[in-house]
Amino acid sequence: MAKHIFIDNSNVFGGAQRAVAMLEPEAHWPAVRIYYRNLFQLVEGSGEVASRVLAGSVPPGNDALWEYARRGGYDTDLLRRVEDDDGRLIEQGVDETLHLKIANALLDNPSLDNPSGETLVIVSGDGRRSGSNTSFPGQAERALKQGWSVEVWSWEEQLTKAYERLAQKEPDRVSVQSLDPYYLSVTFTCPGHYYRADGSQVEVADRVVAPLKLRNDNH
Repeated sequence: MAKHIFIDNSNVFGGAQRAVAMLEPEAHWPAVRIYYRNLFQLVEGSGEVASRVLAGSVPPGNDALWEYARRGGYDTDLLRRVEDDDGRLIEQGVDETLHLKIANALLDNPSLDNPSGETLVIVSGDGRRSGSNTSFPGQAERALKQGWSVEVWSWEEQLTKAYERLAQKEPDRVSVQSLDPYYLSVTFTCPGHYYRADGSQVEVADRVVAPLKLRNDNH
C-alpha cells in the first residue's frame, strides 16, 4: 500500500509554536523549531512512499529546510507572502497548492483498479475552505470515494473536528494521529533571549531533540 504524503509546513510550524505553552512551558514560542528529519520519518513510517510534497510560505533564513526537503525527495512549493489591505503579510496559495496536488495524485493513482490500495497522508489539521472552495477534509473525502485510505497527522490544538467525523464514518480506513506525543522528538529550541508581549525578557536554553520512537504502521 503506497503512501502519498502532503505536508502543510505553515500549519505544522504554527501548531508547534502554539503547543509549546502546554508541552514545554519553560520555553517561549518564538524559540521553537521543527526537526524535519524526525518529522519526515514519523509520517512516512516504514511503508512505500509514492509521493512526497511539502508546501509553505517563505520565512526569512529558512532556505536550509527547503533544501533538506528536496534532498529527501520532497516536491517543495515555496510561496511568497503578500501584503494584505491592512499592510499585514499573509500567506497566499499554500493550501490550494496542496489541494491541487492531492487531486492530481488521486487522478494518477485510481485505487479502485488497484486491490492493494493507496493511502493519502495529510500532515495538517486545517479544515478551512480556501478561496477556491477546496479543503483538506474535502480532499480526504474524495480519496475515500476513490477507494483510498486516509491518515492525518496534526497537533491536537490544530485539528479540525471534520477528521473525527470521517474517522467515525470510516474507522477502518481513516486514521487520525496526534503529533503532541512526539513533540520532544520533532521539535527543538533555538537558544537565546526573547521578549514576551508585555516587554519582559525570557532566556531560552538549547533543548536537543529526543530520540524518535517510530510508530507501528499496523494501527
